[in-house]
Parts: sequence; C-alpha cells; structure tokens
Amino acid sequence: MRIRNFITAASIAVLPFAASAATFIVPAAGTGAGANGSQWQSELTFHSTSANPISIGLVFHDAGGAQQGDGLTLSPRSTTTLSDVVKTRFGRDGGTGGIEINVPDAFADRVAITSRTFNASASGEFGQDIPAIDSTGAASAGDVIVLQAPSSATNARFNFGIYAVSDAAVRWDLVRADGTVAASTTQSYGAGTQMQYNQGITSLLGATEQDNDALQATVTSGSVIAYGSAINNQTGDPSFVPGIRTRADIRVNFVGVDVNEDGTPDILDANHDGVLDQPIDIYTTVGYPNYFRVIVNGGATLELVDAPRDAQLIDAETVQYAPNALLKGTTGELKVRATVNGVTDVLTIPVNYR
Repeated sequence: MRIRNFITAASIAVLPFAASAATFIVPAAGTGAGANGSQWQSELTFHSTSANPISIGLVFHDAGGAQQGDGLTLSPRSTTTLSDVVKTRFGRDGGTGGIEINVPDAFADRVAITSRTFNASASGEFGQDIPAIDSTGAASAGDVIVLQAPSSATNARFNFGIYAVSDAAVRWDLVRADGTVAASTTQSYGAGTQMQYNQGITSLLGATEQDNDALQATVTSGSVIAYGSAINNQTGDPSFVPGIRTRADIRVNFVGVDVNEDGTPDILDANHDGVLDQPIDIYTTVGYPNYFRVIVNGGATLELVDAPRDAQLIDAETVQYAPNALLKGTTGELKVRATVNGVTDVLTIPVNYR
C-alpha cells in the first residue's frame, strides 16, 4: 500500500452518550380493505423471558415517513398481543407500512416478537407470518435481493415492497423463468420510508405477470429490507415471500486494485463477482493517508458508496483514505459504484486496518 505524508489539524467533539436500543423491522403491516374484497389487519405479539419490565417503542413507516405510536411496557415473563396494530396504535383506518420496534439493548435477546397479517373474510381468516428483522441484517450496496413471484400468475397476484434502513437506491429487474430481463427501473428511497407495490410487476415495472417470474432488487447504495406477498385470487390466502440476499456476476469488467500505484493490479477479482479476492491493507498511521487505484476496464465512472468521511476519490480511479487510528486491528470494506456505458455495478473492496 502506497502511503503519502500530509499535515492536518483535527478536533474531537465530546458528545454525551445516549442509551442504545436494538431495532427490529416488521417490513409490512396494514389495515383496511384490499383487492377482491379482502379485509386486512396485522397483529404483533411480544413474549418476555426477562424478570424485569421492558419498555418497547413503536414507529410506523410508510412512503410519507415516520409516525410515532404508543409504546408498551412488557411485564416480566409475560405475553402481550396488539390486535389490528396499525389501526389501534397508529390511528390508521387504511394503509400499509413497516413497523419499527425498539428494544433496549440489554433486553434485545429477551424478547420474542411475532407478527401476523391476515385477511378476515366471510370464510374465515387467512394469514401469514411476517418476521421481525434485525435492522443490522439489512441488505447493503452490492447485494442482490431475490423475490420469487408465484408459479401461476393466473391463480395468484404478487405484491412486494421495501423498507429503507438508510437512504438507498435500488435497481429492480424483472427476470422471466428463462432468464430474460423483461423490465428494469431504478428507485430511490429515503431513510425510514416504506413502499409497497401492489401487483408491482405491472404497477412498478409496467409488465405483464408470467409464471415463475422473479424480481431482483440490486442495492446500489444504502441498506434495505425487501419482501413479497403472494395472494391466492380465489381464496384471498396470502403467503409471505422473504427477500433472499445473494450475489450476482457483475456486468462491468472489474480487474482489481493496484495498491502500489505502479499501473499493475496487485489483487484481482478473478471470479468476477464484484468482490476483491482478498483484502487490501490500509494503514492507520496519523498523517500518512493511503492511496490505491480501482481498475475497471472500459472507461468507468467511479463513485464511493456510503463511504467513511476520510475516504475520497482524488481522480478518475484513485482513492485516498486516511482512516481513524481506532480502526487498527479491525476489518471492514469499501464499496465503489462503477458505471460503464450505462451499466452500473457495485464493487466491494475488503479491508484490513493495520
């Protein structure tokens, strides 16, 4: 790794520490009428294994942003169910969004959270479990989330949606059963917003549903949680479709990283998955930033994605990075968005901090 000397002045702000909380996201919850005469509601159930009371905060998120709701205090070793939670805790007569659940860190592993959304029909209730997902497990830049649509486009409709843990951009690709990409669109989402696309293959992508369609949501910045719901058109019975995090072969020609700036790539992306085959060493010596080149063939435009403030591109392909000395002995990664001839992929560079 090539290191250059520079002189800088730094100031450190001393800030008060607040009690931290674990954040879980139920990506879809709703209340009110739906398609084909369906009538939806969601319930949340909490069970405590603690000998102490636990205060839990609830926030509803939709396309308009966040709405604080009435929280609850979970008694020791008790179970509490919040019925029709979107209506009773957030005052909505109709609508769909995500629910943010905040649990003090000390109790994060002492609360079991169950979510159920169901259609209350004349024939009975037809429901699906929708898991509460730890926000730290959200998909991030470079991940491809797969949502599998119904095997029969005639018998079932497919809704899908997304919750943005942070400001995010996502490329949605509709992939037919034979691997053909039938439609694509890129959407941006503000942090803390939730968007559901009812019959989204038509409403978002402008295409007609076919059997065994799949949605690929490629995260190009930020972090998100994606989900789907397949609903039988005759019975109104829904099935939850989890978003499966994957990696995909990239379309740009990422050669590797030149850590010595001598014109030769030192570490390669030999398997062409967009992830450098081994970490680069980044030194945390104060006053000596690191420099390395990201090599992408074809005249790529590069941008750092969700980068730390002490990393920057100083020309078309050279990164300057002067990390905080507190990172020494840890690992991490840098992400670079590369665009060549209108095609964009996210490249991941693993880092060892020395």
